[in-house]
Amino acid sequence: MTLSQIVSLISTVLLTSVALVIGVQLIFVLKELRYSLTKLNQTINTVSETVDKIAQPALGLFAILEGFKESGKIIETVSHFLGRDKPKPVKEDAYDNTV
Repeated sequence: MTLSQIVSLISTVLLTSVALVIGVQLIFVLKELRYSLTKLNQTINTVSETVDKIAQPALGLFAILEGFKESGKIIETVSHFLGRDKPKPVKEDAYDNTV
């Protein structure tokens, strides 16, 4: 073997070894990334479930309030049809026009 063949063989072996080490390290980094993303996903799911549990009673309360509002509108409409919402006459002496 000539000197150039020996140098080529040594450099090929070294580059292959470095590539193998980098590949193994990359696999470890990707495994850790997958583990971290799994934990993050579990945390986000827990937060989402908690927010949903809190939001359900709030939605019920808003529905009740909306029902009261709508029933008030219905009462106003019925009162209007029955003629009970006529404005009462205002007494003229009830206002003080003096400065």
